[in-house]
Amino acid sequence: MKPKIKNMKKTQIFNSNNKSLDLVNLKKLTSLPVELHSILIGIMLGDGGIYRSSPKANARFEMSLGTKYQNFAEYLGDLFKEYMSNPVKSINIKGKTKNYTNYRLKTVSLPVFNQYHGMFYIFNTDKQNYVKIVPFNINELINPIVLAYLIMTDGNFDANRNRVRIYTNSYKKDEVVKLAGAIMNNLKIYTGVLHDRNDQWILTIGANNLELLRKTVSPHFHSSMLYRIGILE
Repeated sequence: MKPKIKNMKKTQIFNSNNKSLDLVNLKKLTSLPVELHSILIGIMLGDGGIYRSSPKANARFEMSLGTKYQNFAEYLGDLFKEYMSNPVKSINIKGKTKNYTNYRLKTVSLPVFNQYHGMFYIFNTDKQNYVKIVPFNINELINPIVLAYLIMTDGNFDANRNRVRIYTNSYKKDEVVKLAGAIMNNLKIYTGVLHDRNDQWILTIGANNLELLRKTVSPHFHSSMLYRIGILE
């Protein structure tokens, strides 16, 4: 029998399906479901972000996607809907010559996301801010789901050279090398590390490994993103 919790009010907010979020129980969560955990790891290796307003505050997951990715953004919103108070929002952005629409996903701040902030960020004492990193235990994290979501959020198919590129430009070279090694160790997919520009490095998966890559990750792809591994809908 579970112990009764006294003097604790149940806070309710409403998600995109107009269902109440039980913040009391959400704040007790110590881990995400296994598949969602891998999905978040993959997104975070790509363009996702975990934010917290102070070291003692709970963290939240956020991501912004461009105009072409409405279907994918709404799909991600559905995956994380249990942790969101609002649906994916369209944000109008004024450019110099035309306007753009971005799609923004944001969860509520919860203790369960704190571990991901600790995993993906270190504090830079010189700049006095948090810097995103490849997790130290990346070799324990890489699996087909992680790689699929990394490519969906930060990958590109280079048709001219029949290869997939993953834009890991924000990471240091040794981190990119470690990530490439983890993909090889766990999935047996050879992944090259290529100098892009300045001191920036990207991952490449060439023609010899494309068939294995597609077989490994395509079951976890959203249909609208299959073009990023060279598969047309």
